[in-house]
Amino acid sequence: MYEVSEVNAPKWRIWLVTALVCGWGILALRFAQRQEWPMAGLCLLLLLVNVITLWRLTQRGK
Repeated sequence: MYEVSEVNAPKWRIWLVTALVCGWGILALRFAQRQEWPMAGLCLLLLLVNVITLWRLTQRGK
């Protein structure tokens, strides 16, 4: 596991993006339960974008 000092971003930004990932996932599930597929797809797209951002922020030495 990485030490906090080894990651490439400030702690607050990592927490913010993590909260966004959770929020988009919850919204995607809610829209999927209501069968509102365009909104569920949009939420899944935003979830994926934030997962990629989180992955890039936590890369060591980049």
